[in-house]
Amino acid sequence: MDEKLKKALRDAFEPPAPTQKEAFLKRIPQPGISNLSFVLSQAGYIRKYVWGISAVLFGIAFMGAHMFGKDVMWGISALLPFAAVSVVTEQNRSYIFLMSELEMAARFSLKSVVLARMEILGIVHLLLLLFLIPVCARLHGASVFQTGLYLLVPYLLTADAGLWAARRTKGAESWYACFGIADCVSVLNLIVQKLYPVLFGTRYIPAWTLMLAAVAIYGVKEWKRSMNRLSELLCV
Repeated sequence: MDEKLKKALRDAFEPPAPTQKEAFLKRIPQPGISNLSFVLSQAGYIRKYVWGISAVLFGIAFMGAHMFGKDVMWGISALLPFAAVSVVTEQNRSYIFLMSELEMAARFSLKSVVLARMEILGIVHLLLLLFLIPVCARLHGASVFQTGLYLLVPYLLTADAGLWAARRTKGAESWYACFGIADCVSVLNLIVQKLYPVLFGTRYIPAWTLMLAAVAIYGVKEWKRSMNRLSELLCV
């Protein structure tokens, strides 16, 4: 948002300075809560399908040695985009369901709630990847580093594109756009693996490494833009 426009909005709608604000707030009972308790309390508000996708990935990897053999890596690689997009939709749930203004009036700031949920999901997905990468590497016969590239690139690519789309769409359109992106990345991943298996050889590891670095850097920038959007709402 343009700085001049933000300043004009603040000047037009700025409320008068409160009187005896501190004394009034002290009379309101506010039970304390630690940072850890607050973060853990948000786990119950994360939608069930987000946990379900992670559970399915864990189950496929756990049974992969007996059912899928070395091909388990391609199945997991095709499913990881849906895990990534579930985090994106959870981060932008308030915008998708047009509830951001209401949630901003709650006890905890919307930004704090989003950060707490992202922290929980970030830890869960980190643990999931730390499990999936070694398992897939062992089953596929590739190195841990090489396997990590093949799993992380589609994961981060979906997250980047989902964050980009979520900032440019509203309501249900945002939800459909994010999952449409996950579908495209998943299908494209399988097509490339099937038609051009040579691209997954050791010869192309430097190119995969560059792609991983690029999507990681861009992902950080998109995440910051999403957080700035929350800050803009709080400042208006």
